[in-house]
Amino acid sequence: MSDQHAEHDMKELAALHALSALSQAEAHAFERHVAEGCEVCGRELETFERTVGALAFASPPIEPPSSVREELITRTAQFDQLSKSQSSDRAQFISILSTEGDWLDVGEGVRLKKMYVDRATGIATSLVRMLPGASLPPHQHLGVEQFFVIEGDCNVAGQRLEPGDYHRAKEGSTHETTYTTGGTMFLLIAPERYAVLEAR
Repeated sequence: MSDQHAEHDMKELAALHALSALSQAEAHAFERHVAEGCEVCGRELETFERTVGALAFASPPIEPPSSVREELITRTAQFDQLSKSQSSDRAQFISILSTEGDWLDVGEGVRLKKMYVDRATGIATSLVRMLPGASLPPHQHLGVEQFFVIEGDCNVAGQRLEPGDYHRAKEGSTHETTYTTGGTMFLLIAPERYAVLEAR
């Protein structure tokens, strides 16, 4: 191919470059050609770029039909409603990670993390952690108490419970001293309040 033909081909690429119709490789090749000093192709590119720019503003403004505005308002309202609905859905679910929540000291070597309280019933869901040798005083239950051992050992009502064991005490029942030998953690579902009794 002669230099004249090659130059002609490059000039034709100027229009396509101005329209962003070249592949990435073709565009880079044309830009290199212009950067190497081809004034003819540089002028062609400038001319086509001005033409393309003018064409963008050549069309007369068109007033959209009123239905477009109404549809836009309707879709915006639907989007807002969907966003509110999704936000409301998220509010229905609460997760508390193991690293979250506050542990409160409720006795010597005994800590409690309250996770949920049903205000209608006064029933609380909590985690209880007891250090080795810790104990709870004798107490009477003001409602049904349930707990599930997660870690360690828990000695209650004459039984030694271990991980995976479940215990339930009826309303009005009494637990004598509850203690752990090696430490424990259990999930407790019970009324927030219970009656502490004198040690027997």
